[in-house]
Amino acid sequence: MTKELNEKKFFIVEKFKGYGGDRYSIHSNSMYDLTTAVRKLLALDTLNEDKEKTSYHLQEVNFSMVDKPLVLTKDMEVKEEQSELPF
Repeated sequence: MTKELNEKKFFIVEKFKGYGGDRYSIHSNSMYDLTTAVRKLLALDTLNEDKEKTSYHLQEVNFSMVDKPLVLTKDMEVKEEQSELPF
């Protein structure tokens, strides 16, 4: 593998086909190097008992618009009283 490809990060995207349409989520809310991502993808696909409704896909993480990912700090957290609607 080339060094450039080894340095890239990937998400494992879970696609679930439900009654209300397709739903997508990032598995484990983590990003992985290519080798780890492919291993996890194969394991998830092997253990998947409902391939009609659930599928897994790789998506490259692309930070072209930013230098690094945004890290949330303590002062950025949503307070319990802020999450309620005013009406």
